[in-house]
Amino acid sequence: MIEIFIPDIVIVNGQIHTLDKQHDPFSEALGITGNRIMLVGLNREVEALAKGRTRVIDAKGRVVLPGFIDAHTHFAHMGIREGQLNLSDTKSKHEALSKIRGFSLNKASGEWVIGSGWDESHWSDSKEYMTKGELDAVAPNNPVLLRRVDGHLDCVNTRALEILNLRKDTIGYEIVDGVATGILKEDAVELAAKILEPSVEQFATGITTATKTAHRLGVTSIQDAQVDGRMLKAYRSLNQAGELNIRASLMPTTEYLDDLVTLGLGAGFGDDRLRLGPLKVFSDGSIGAGTAAISEPYLDNPDELGLLMWENEELENIVFKAHKNDIQLAIHAIGDRAIDLVLDCFEKANLQQKKDLRHRIEHAEMLSVKQITRMKEMKIIASMQPNFVGQWGLAGGMYDHRLGRERTMSMNPFASIVKSDLPLAFGSDCMPFDPLYGIHWAVNAPYPMQRMSPEQAFKAYTIGGAYASLEEDKKGSLEGGKLADLIMLDGDPFNDPSHIKDMSVDMTIFNGIVVHERG
Repeated sequence: MIEIFIPDIVIVNGQIHTLDKQHDPFSEALGITGNRIMLVGLNREVEALAKGRTRVIDAKGRVVLPGFIDAHTHFAHMGIREGQLNLSDTKSKHEALSKIRGFSLNKASGEWVIGSGWDESHWSDSKEYMTKGELDAVAPNNPVLLRRVDGHLDCVNTRALEILNLRKDTIGYEIVDGVATGILKEDAVELAAKILEPSVEQFATGITTATKTAHRLGVTSIQDAQVDGRMLKAYRSLNQAGELNIRASLMPTTEYLDDLVTLGLGAGFGDDRLRLGPLKVFSDGSIGAGTAAISEPYLDNPDELGLLMWENEELENIVFKAHKNDIQLAIHAIGDRAIDLVLDCFEKANLQQKKDLRHRIEHAEMLSVKQITRMKEMKIIASMQPNFVGQWGLAGGMYDHRLGRERTMSMNPFASIVKSDLPLAFGSDCMPFDPLYGIHWAVNAPYPMQRMSPEQAFKAYTIGGAYASLEEDKKGSLEGGKLADLIMLDGDPFNDPSHIKDMSVDMTIFNGIVVHERG
């Protein structure tokens, strides 16, 4: 007996970009049954299957694409930050301090003032970090902690330093002339985060809040970098309750390596909604915090070459242990010196035990042509953030200020990566969490080594992310049998690439259900 396929949803009259390189890359209609795409084809083929219960969506010529896969986020924390002080739109230090003062007035004496998103490179009156004294003046009765947009630097006041009580020899605890400045970097930032870590319930609320934002922006899958035990419990509690409405791949931190080895767990453990991702390891910091490990000094600080988080032998041991035990690695490396160190470690592990575990380098902003070649030889994935180009890579931006124009022109070489056929996955790092903004700056980047076609950029934000999480057989392209995660745009990025960042998502379908629809 032949089973008749009756779709729950059909989309017709669309410009469907399947991003499927083996079959038809373009179509005009598709049908969904349950949480799967069952048919991609012509209008007449799909419409013929629609019955009374089928919802027919007329795309009216709009572009339909796979749902975005953000390969590097801090998703749960992003949701929590929505209830904190948001300094991302401040245009000056004066404005930031004024907002902090106003926010603190609504807090009880002694209650924490926590904010984030500030970026001194965008300020008009000062390019300097906020000082302890300045924060003491605007919030004298409250401990204050303000995380820079990149997450690698905090500005805190005197009351916060007293409560945190960090050891003075902590890496990143800045002291000048024997006095703490209120600037915390790298290890000091991580210790402060642990002390102020949200509860499981707060993380769960944050994930739910962030999911609403994700649906509005067309994101149906995320890879949450730097996940600890409380965050994992929050994701699990939502998934077990049937309330996790995003596909999440979780990256545990380095402290869990021995536990993963003991339990025999690796990337891919889980289900279509929640699964274990790679082990997240830091090798250096960020350019904005002046802690990315570079080979030539920072232009604005000639004595500074950044920080390496591990001694060479320590990082080699982490990489070898993970590789030997079939644990995928996602290693944060921004500066060229850090990238070389990470590649040396991967090379040694691969030479001893040849495996293709789809290890990743996260960010890789200062990636050279030689390093791209080495990555390809070892099958290392480049997991990158095209939004960084728009945030800091334009003329007169933070890259120019910290590194100079010559180095800036060779950074984030997306075009070179695609040309070399190195696997590329795009994410946002939540700076900002907006795929269309990132894709815009990959397509409209200022320098030739960066500029990609719209199709290449959309593939990096869909099938590239699926490949990086070992799920390309389930999602990332619009094919029969794959998960029904897709979006519809209000513009055509292929015919109007100069305005991609101004476009919006008209509809998001997740798991076969319409979860966002603009009126």
